[in-house]
Amino acid sequence: MATQGERGDEPRKRGPRRRISRRWCLPPAITHEPGEVLEGSYILEEFGSDLALVLWTAVRDVILWSSTPAERRAVLFSRGAEADRRAGMHAAGVDPALGLSLATLATVVSHPAQANPEIISLVCMDVSRWAREQGRMGTAVAFAQAAAFAQPNAPIPALAVGRLTVEWGRYRRAETWLRRAIGLARRAGDWESYGSAYVLLGEVYVNTGRAALAPRYFQQAARLSRRQGHRGVRAAALHGLLRTSLAAGELDAAEGYARLAQRAYARAHPRLPELQHDVAQLLVARGHHARAVPMLRRQLGLFTDPARRALCHALLAHAAAALGDPATYEPSWAEAWALLDAPEAAPVASDVLRHLGRAAERKEDWLRVQLVLERFGTWGAESKVREIDADFAELQMLVTDRRLGAL
Repeated sequence: MATQGERGDEPRKRGPRRRISRRWCLPPAITHEPGEVLEGSYILEEFGSDLALVLWTAVRDVILWSSTPAERRAVLFSRGAEADRRAGMHAAGVDPALGLSLATLATVVSHPAQANPEIISLVCMDVSRWAREQGRMGTAVAFAQAAAFAQPNAPIPALAVGRLTVEWGRYRRAETWLRRAIGLARRAGDWESYGSAYVLLGEVYVNTGRAALAPRYFQQAARLSRRQGHRGVRAAALHGLLRTSLAAGELDAAEGYARLAQRAYARAHPRLPELQHDVAQLLVARGHHARAVPMLRRQLGLFTDPARRALCHALLAHAAAALGDPATYEPSWAEAWALLDAPEAAPVASDVLRHLGRAAERKEDWLRVQLVLERFGTWGAESKVREIDADFAELQMLVTDRRLGAL
């Protein structure tokens, strides 16, 4: 055996470490809803006309083209396929805003071997945007998925599917697409898409009763966007941290995130009204009711969707009850209660009921307190959502304490 002297007294010098490149794992994504037997069937449901068949055929053509190996695409479609597609478009009286995109997709069936995946993906995204503007979310998601299939290694179409399915309320499906977008964006070095996907994942956790898990995704997006200089992503991440801190009752942290988010958002950013809405919630939670009231009145002039309006009215009723303002309390409470019947208000129903219950309790409006308790109990039992049950227990305890104090 060699001795120390034979080997030499100096330790062996190590060379520079080699960085091992690891391929980011790409999880599979959910591509259809439970019970959706026919791919793209939401298109047929959302457009009850000849246009439905035109759109469904276009999205099926792209999916078939994308799933076929390049060397076999030349013989994929029949010789007169493009003429058939154009005749269908003419019969359906396609909107000029949509016609150019569908005409471009029609050329895929006549020149499948020469079709450019990037152009096909971009055109599918154009149709997806058009469908979203029409309020046809199933169609919007179908064409966004077709765009993602045409460019399976591009993060932007995958992110678009994730964003649309979040908006559509298909959170389980959205989560799979957002995780795929994260993997693709990391692989491509697209840090804006990477951060945006993390923000949307945080929103998925907030909207599915797992708000305690959301901050880590918002924090990751905020750190990354600060390093990479993506101001819009950073603003959305800080806004998410404001919402989760507010939900957790961490009001000091929420106030800090509110200031940072307001500085990060551009002056005319479309989400600024949402930020102001969350700031108004923070003011009510802080007990600054007089400051919250004018903000909430302004927001009622901006928001048209039932969910936002219901929560604005509920917060306004809460603040007005605290200020002893029956002229504001009465109509706001009644309007918020009526808006609860709108299906679009379901995501905020627990918050609306909590504020209505506290407003009625402050006014000693016991009939309305009982209405809130009954609705909370029925809805909580049906939905079996942990946060709703916790809100119900909190409200019930508050009312019980008030009643015992009155004895």
